[in-house]
Amino acid sequence: MAKRVLITGASRGIGLELVKHYKALGWNVVAAVRNPSSATELRSLGPEGIVALDVADEASVATAATAIGADAPIDMLINNAGIIVKSSLTKTTKADFLRQLEVNAVGPFLVTKAFMPNLKLAAKQNDYAIAAFLSAKIASIELNTQGGYHAYRASKTALNGIAKTLAVDMAPRGISTVLLHPGYVKTDFTGHKGDLTAEESARALASILDNVRKGDKAAFYDIDGTILPW
Repeated sequence: MAKRVLITGASRGIGLELVKHYKALGWNVVAAVRNPSSATELRSLGPEGIVALDVADEASVATAATAIGADAPIDMLINNAGIIVKSSLTKTTKADFLRQLEVNAVGPFLVTKAFMPNLKLAAKQNDYAIAAFLSAKIASIELNTQGGYHAYRASKTALNGIAKTLAVDMAPRGISTVLLHPGYVKTDFTGHKGDLTAEESARALASILDNVRKGDKAAFYDIDGTILPW
């Protein structure tokens, strides 16, 4: 039986390339996006399902979980959706902080919580399931030598803390957890500046995910597979 992956933020960039990658491998791919009607390229790929999901909206997350149903096993959840609001030290506002924390940290928690029954079901059937979180190297406190990106950096550091805590909670349920830095990728997110294409990033991320095993608890991986410091 084909495995199933749920990918958030799947309408473009890395998320869309992950959809292509796993569909090519024969997985059942469920793509979660804020506006399915505008996801033209995604629809053309013919994934198993496309669901409306705004990770920052608790009601939207609950509706998506209901639409998919608790009886659908999810072998891998990839929390890919995220935002960045670029602002300087003197211009960053409280609203900038709260919006990025809401989408980048709280959102993945809400999504993982909502789909935990699906992950548990997959783990029961296939020994383990995976909850993956797209973090960023900028989240590392130890590696912070440049400053800047105050709100975005804080949101990703918060995500790391949340994912690490979830890892402890979910391991007894057979759910392995992993944090991933996708690299500096040429997407809308970065203004199409970067070292990698979205396809290259997705392929490298999938290679890391291929090696996640039962009992793994939120190691923080760079795009090349090395471990990043917290």
